[in-house]
Amino acid sequence: MKKIKILLLAAALLGGTQAFAQQDWTASVGYASTAFRGTDCSQYLSTHTLNGFYAGIRHEFYFSALAGLTLEPGFLFYYQAGHNDSGLSPKYLKMHYLSVPVDIKYTFGLTGSATASVFTGPVANIGIIGNLFEKGAFVTTKDLTDPMHQLTRVNVQWNFGVAFTIAEAVQLRVGYALGMSRLVPEQELHNNTFTVGAGLLF
Repeated sequence: MKKIKILLLAAALLGGTQAFAQQDWTASVGYASTAFRGTDCSQYLSTHTLNGFYAGIRHEFYFSALAGLTLEPGFLFYYQAGHNDSGLSPKYLKMHYLSVPVDIKYTFGLTGSATASVFTGPVANIGIIGNLFEKGAFVTTKDLTDPMHQLTRVNVQWNFGVAFTIAEAVQLRVGYALGMSRLVPEQELHNNTFTVGAGLLF
């Protein structure tokens, strides 16, 4: 009896490992829009939305015991910019960064070869270049003693959204990431990002 239990446990572990080894890569690109919100956000920054694109890859891991449930980390690059309508230099607000989302995704079948998914999870963003990361470039907070704070290069968001996959080849994706961390220390200033895009599975 003991040997049977050991064999069953080994089989379960082996099956779980094999299923976890199944994986899909997705190369995606899309539109991205970032808005700034918070009680300490300056009127200037709250009225300037940054638009641009994202591009990158995602890697999906499958769990044998939980049908339809997957872990999907990703590595993305965001190009974000907006026009500075104040008439002063520089002409554009810029914020370009790397993003690492780690989503839990649940997928279910629709009709034919189409599937739908819902996903949610944390996102870590790391700023690379952009004048919003430079002190004194723009009025970012309501702090009248020092309103020219640069934004921190590292921030955290919480992502959620939906995806539709056709023929296990093309994926359409819509997401919204809520800012969780402060963009300026001790100031309630956050970034929310809307994305919509398409990807190819391989």
